[in-house]
Amino acid sequence: DAPDLAAHLEFEAPLRRERADEPTDASADKTASLRETPVPVVLTRHAAQNLYAPLRTVEPVAGIGRVNLRRELVLDTLLPALPVHARALAAWRLEDQWVTAVRLTNTAARWLDLDPRALQGNFVAATFQHPNLGPAGTPSDTTVLYLVTRGHGLAESLLPALSPIDAT
Repeated sequence: DAPDLAAHLEFEAPLRRERADEPTDASADKTASLRETPVPVVLTRHAAQNLYAPLRTVEPVAGIGRVNLRRELVLDTLLPALPVHARALAAWRLEDQWVTAVRLTNTAARWLDLDPRALQGNFVAATFQHPNLGPAGTPSDTTVLYLVTRGHGLAESLLPALSPIDAT
C-alpha cells in the first residue's frame, strides 16, 4: 500500500475574516494592526471580485470604499515598452492604500508577456489577472492589471509624460 500523502496544516491562530457585518469594539487603528492579510492583498482580491464575480457572492470588507476615478486618465507612461492600450476601470480604498483596476489591451499581432518590473510608476503592488496577452483581435488580447498605491490614487503615482523634444 502507498503511504497516505494527505497534507495537514495547522495554524497557531485562526485566520481573521474581515467582514462589514461583524460587530466591532476596536478602533480602526487596532483593526489595522490586527489584520492578518496584507492590505494590498485584501484590496486586490476585493477589486477582482467586484469586476468578475457575481455581486451576490462578493463579501463586503470593513473599511473598503469605492473611489472616484478620472476615466480619461492618460496611462501612456504605465507600460511604455509594450504595445498596449491602458484604461482605468475602477478604484477602491482601504486605510491609506488605493487599488486601481486597469484594462490592458494588446495592440500588436503577437503574444505579449506581462512583467510587473516593466511598469513605470510608484506602486506598492501590481497584479495581472493573466500573465500574458494574446494577439490583437483575439479573445485573449485583454486582461486587467491591479495597481496598489499608498497615500494617493493612481494619477499621482504615474511618471510624468516627457516630450521627446525640449522646447526650451
